[in-house]
Amino acid sequence: MDFKLFFIGVGFLIAAYLIYRNVRNEKPSSEKKNWEGPTLSTYIGLWGSVIMCTMVGIGFIFKSLPAQI
Repeated sequence: MDFKLFFIGVGFLIAAYLIYRNVRNEKPSSEKKNWEGPTLSTYIGLWGSVIMCTMVGIGFIFKSLPAQI
C-alpha cells in the first residue's frame, strides 16, 4: 500500500467535506433572498469542487491499494 497516495486521497476527501459544509445551507442569490449569498456561477463552482475533490480523493485511495489483494 502506498501511504503517500492514500493520505493525498484522504486530504482531498477532507477538503471536499469542508467545502460541502460551507455550501450545503447556502442558496444562490435571488430576488427572494434580497440578492444576498453567492452568485449562481460561484454556487455551481462550489458544488463542482465538492464533486471533483470527492472523485479525485477516491481515485487516489484506490490507486494507493496494492495491485493484488
